[in-house]
Amino acid sequence: MQKRARMRFPRTAGELFSEAMGGTLLGKRLRDAEIWRVWPEVVGKTIAIRATPVRIINGTLTVAVSSGPWMQELSFMKEMIREKLNLALEEGEVSEIIFRSGKISAEIEPAMEEETAEAVLTDSEVENVTALASSIADADTRTVFSELMKSALNTRRRGSAERHLTGKGREE
Repeated sequence: MQKRARMRFPRTAGELFSEAMGGTLLGKRLRDAEIWRVWPEVVGKTIAIRATPVRIINGTLTVAVSSGPWMQELSFMKEMIREKLNLALEEGEVSEIIFRSGKISAEIEPAMEEETAEAVLTDSEVENVTALASSIADADTRTVFSELMKSALNTRRRGSAERHLTGKGREE
């Protein structure tokens, strides 16, 4: 009797399920569901407590926003948020974002502590973000803009470090 080959790396049931469903409609819906997991990380804590994804259909993400002023501010950042989501999802699933006024029921877990962007950014990066944000008159908007820019820089840096460590590029 021949022995079976040993598995080099054990895989979780979730990984096996995702692999099996990868090309199916259910697999696409599972990839779409990742948006809810990465949303707080992508937009930051300040925005995540005021806006939450509701649904995604054919690449169009609908996001419920707590108030009109926040909806207007987010509409200015729509393209940046879409790009960051697509980077985080690695599949480019979001082609459009629609903001709608709605009730925000999901809360950010207290255990989720936002990284302090200043701790990992260089002094020149912090100065550049501060200079860009200084032209924004509203203090809340200026703070959100600064957090979003710092988060984007950190995400880009983490992605570069991860690709460097694994030896993989984005386009394979």
